[in-house]
Amino acid sequence: MTVGWKTLDVGEKALIYSKDGRARIEEGPQRLFLFREKFKKMTCFSASQKEFLKINYKDGRTEHVKGPCIIHQNDIIHMNISVKSLLSLDANEALIVYSQNNETKNVRRRIQYGPTLFLLEENEWLHEFSWHGTDPENKTRMIQDQNKFSVLKIIPDQFYYNVDEVRTSDDALLRIKLMLFYELTNIEKMLNSSKDPMADLINCVCADVVAFTAKKSYEEFIETASELNDLNNYPLLMNRCPTIGYSVSKVVFRGYFAHDKLQKMHDIMIQRRTELRLQFEREKQEQSLIDRKLQADIDRLEQEQQMEMENLLHSHKMEKTSLEHRLNLERESHEKMLEKLKQENMAQLNSKVLGEQLELEHLSRLSELNVDVTKLLAIQAGRPDRVTNLVVEKGLANVHIHHNEPQSYSSI
Repeated sequence: MTVGWKTLDVGEKALIYSKDGRARIEEGPQRLFLFREKFKKMTCFSASQKEFLKINYKDGRTEHVKGPCIIHQNDIIHMNISVKSLLSLDANEALIVYSQNNETKNVRRRIQYGPTLFLLEENEWLHEFSWHGTDPENKTRMIQDQNKFSVLKIIPDQFYYNVDEVRTSDDALLRIKLMLFYELTNIEKMLNSSKDPMADLINCVCADVVAFTAKKSYEEFIETASELNDLNNYPLLMNRCPTIGYSVSKVVFRGYFAHDKLQKMHDIMIQRRTELRLQFEREKQEQSLIDRKLQADIDRLEQEQQMEMENLLHSHKMEKTSLEHRLNLERESHEKMLEKLKQENMAQLNSKVLGEQLELEHLSRLSELNVDVTKLLAIQAGRPDRVTNLVVEKGLANVHIHHNEPQSYSSI
């Protein structure tokens, strides 16, 4: 019991117990005088916007109060109070939340997607996953229950995995190295169909690889190993993925590992094949060089023939052009000569016509002057040596020819 003064500052609270066992709560700011009373400050708990207060009551109840808030712990009714952080979910994350109805006791499951700050209510709890996870010491090995989490990733992801002790048809043991690219597409199917989807993917991949390799010998496997990059060679995996809500976009074959002795033999064979391939490539290059030389010679001969043909055609063309030019000159000369003759004939004809016109005009003027033009023309023409007259008697078939010489008579 205390006797004296006690001070409570702003925002502080205290429990005051009296001597008869009763208690009261005092809130500051104030100054209290205590007489035979017990003074106990109440612890203050505060939560920010990203936090909440978890309050456990002495009657067994639990209450979650989302921040920002301030609560003082009352030892009379509170068992304890703790500050918890809200669950922060990104856009590619989700929570599986279970809640129970206090009246019907029915449990309901829902999916909470991000991005959000999630507050778990008092009657809710989260689904805890426990899957196969990557061995920290070996990224190509998966360990059961290694990956435990409650926040589910729903973005594409990948993992490495080695399928060990895969036996070929000729009893060669191999280790097949793979890489799987997968994505969660249906959460409800995954929850209802699989407890560990990673285990399902691994088992299906192993079965498909074993089935693929068992049908081939070691040499055949080496030749067709690249086919493991094709999803068509993983029928079990592709059939199982849709039933568990996953999709596999790609499987990458990263190589294989064989036993040391087998690998050594294989390395020797690889070396031998490499030498033969190099020899073949060398021979191929030599033959290719010879072919190129022959082709170059053929091309050169063809070019020479082409040049000769072009020269011959050019010379023929030049001769043809020269001949055409000469013919054109001769034709032009002949045409000019004909044109000249034509012009000379025309000039003579015009001159004769002009002379005849002048003579006609002259005779016309003489006729106007009462000149006997006939006699004049006869005089100008001169006396004829002989005149022949043809006389055809009517009704007779005789023709008489008379000359101006002494009369003579002839019948035809």
